[in-house]
Amino acid sequence: MLKFTIVLLKYFGFFIFGIFLAFPISAMFGAIALFLSYLPLIWEILWRTGLSLMMLTAIALFLQALKN
Repeated sequence: MLKFTIVLLKYFGFFIFGIFLAFPISAMFGAIALFLSYLPLIWEILWRTGLSLMMLTAIALFLQALKN
């Protein structure tokens, strides 16, 4: 379960990095209004996924501690 959690955290990091890359690229091409219109949806996905991953990490660490 710990390896699964680490993989999910890695892809969550890729997702955040992609959003940080998308912002300046959309500004360069003049699509900043479109990006800003999707920002509330992106924020909802980010905080719910982040919260779920924090809970999954806590569960994985708890189970790992029980094994040892």
